[in-house]
Amino acid sequence: MQKILLILAAVLSLAAAALGYLNRANLVTTKSALTAASLEVATVNKREAAATADAKSKTEKLALVSSDQEKLATENTDLKSQVAKSSSLMADVQKQVADRDASLAQMKSDMGAKDTHIAELEAKANSTAKPPADPSDDLKRQLQEKDILTTSLQTRLKDQESQLAALKEREAQRRSKSMRSGLEGRILAVNPSWNFVVLSLGDRNGVVNNAEMLIKRGSQLIGKVRITSVEPSTSIADIVVNSVRAGLSVQPGDTVIYSGPSDDSSDNKSNL
Repeated sequence: MQKILLILAAVLSLAAAALGYLNRANLVTTKSALTAASLEVATVNKREAAATADAKSKTEKLALVSSDQEKLATENTDLKSQVAKSSSLMADVQKQVADRDASLAQMKSDMGAKDTHIAELEAKANSTAKPPADPSDDLKRQLQEKDILTTSLQTRLKDQESQLAALKEREAQRRSKSMRSGLEGRILAVNPSWNFVVLSLGDRNGVVNNAEMLIKRGSQLIGKVRITSVEPSTSIADIVVNSVRAGLSVQPGDTVIYSGPSDDSSDNKSNL
């Protein structure tokens, strides 16, 4: 009986040892699986955090681009309004000059007609039997009217000539302005649809209409622009056709430089 108990005890001990070994192996396997799962979770969290940060960055960039587009659209609308206003003002000035020239011509014609009429009256008076020293009352009245009208016309003529001279002087001063060689600025905005740009230079910098400026990016020559409208601190310029090098395009931030009168001397002379 004692021998059987010893055998049973030995068998139980072996079974316990085997069970302990199996439990330890399962524990090691479970720990390994748990560690792998933790690493995978950490990796997923890192990827999710990176994706979130990237999405946030793209959203911020998109917001900045949208803001810049709205700003450029607003500036473009304002610049078109300024161009229209400048064109209207120039048309008004030219119309005033034309009206004054026509008025001067009409007054000179009227004075010529009156002088002819007076000469005819004087000739008629001289051909009458009355002595020259005693002209008729009608002739005296007409002569007085002639003097009054002549004085009025001369006064109006002087006023018109004075105003016309002032207009021509202002126009001559505007046309005679010359740009400083080496004047440098940058392109604020580009409108490829209408082929024009907005420059950071204006009348305060000495910019004049029809002047041509070089477009550069660093040391690379991109093309040319020609000034079409000048405001106090900005200007609008057309991109000169076929001046932009193949494979390149004009971009905001590009530099514009006035290299001297050789670029636009023919245009300026044609406008003087």
